[in-house]
Amino acid sequence: MLILIAVFGEVFKYLTGVFVKTLCTVQVTIMRDLEKLIGWIRLSIIYILSGVVGSLASASFLPYDIGAGPTGSQFGILACLFIEIIHNWYIIRRPSIQILKLSGYMLILFLLGLLPMVDNYAHVFGFLFGLLLAFAMMPFITFNVTDRRFKLIGVVVCLVASVIVLVVMFVVFYVAPIRSCNACKYFNCIPFTSTYCDSSEMTLIRLCNISDVTCK
Repeated sequence: MLILIAVFGEVFKYLTGVFVKTLCTVQVTIMRDLEKLIGWIRLSIIYILSGVVGSLASASFLPYDIGAGPTGSQFGILACLFIEIIHNWYIIRRPSIQILKLSGYMLILFLLGLLPMVDNYAHVFGFLFGLLLAFAMMPFITFNVTDRRFKLIGVVVCLVASVIVLVVMFVVFYVAPIRSCNACKYFNCIPFTSTYCDSSEMTLIRLCNISDVTCK
């Protein structure tokens, strides 16, 4: 799908890919409550853009692997849970414990991303971009002047960082693709045996831009 985007200019697939449902647990549980909290517009922006960035990361680091699905979007939604705790730190009982619990769950999910046929790049980039967007877009309450200043500065910084990350990912994919990275494959699948990762295309060595149809 991502090669079709590069070669034939089917940019709409950046958006349609995040709506290919493979596992709807996040959509029917967490997203339902988040929609009540932040509204469908903000939730849609976080969901779609996290998926787009996850897809761009997957296309940049795994250019010859075939994949589709909303995993980047789902991890962007999971990032909202961390921001919800940070925004309400003073009124949540033992917030540090809650952060540790969520971190444990995320660690397990990222470790599962080291298995074959699971896209860890979409997971990580979708999650990190979701953190930026969620901090910038989720509503918050302030408890003192310092807390208000911190959150307002954080909103501006995260918005600027989100735009920069999105632009950089498009530039890396279309203009300056990664030519070679021998160690990158270990982030997506650890070859415990010689054939363990054969079901995933881990090649990241290319001689020209993936969008160049004349490249041999």
